[in-house]
Amino acid sequence: MKLKFVLVGVLALSLGVSAAVAAPPPGKGKPQTTPPAGKGKPQTTGPTCKPKVTVVLKGTFTSLSGNTLTMAVTRGNRWARAWVTLGTAQVTIDPSTTKVRIDHRNGAKALADLVSGDWLLVQARACKADLQAATLPTLTAVRLVAHQAKT
Repeated sequence: MKLKFVLVGVLALSLGVSAAVAAPPPGKGKPQTTPPAGKGKPQTTGPTCKPKVTVVLKGTFTSLSGNTLTMAVTRGNRWARAWVTLGTAQVTIDPSTTKVRIDHRNGAKALADLVSGDWLLVQARACKADLQAATLPTLTAVRLVAHQAKT
């Protein structure tokens, strides 16, 4: 009987020792301190936010003022519901980063050559948290595809 108690004690002791040996040495493994500034979880709003979603707007061209394009929105993906309900959107075009593809039969390929009524497809990136806020965020286009209006 005493032998059984001794064996159970030795077994419990060996399990405890193996768990202590399996722990990583100091300085290795997951850090126990808070991360340094600039590290850690990304922001949920702002230019460096995560997660970002793609807002797809479809509609017709209304006007162009500088680098701001105004369009009448008729359709879009689930992230564009607010603009579809509103019926209009203002999209900022950054010439250095926005990919622009204009397919006009007459050969015009510049933003200034867009005519009211031309069909547009705009893709923009926005923060998921910003889309759920009360005010709509400013959209900067990542991609713009334009086609001549059907006559």
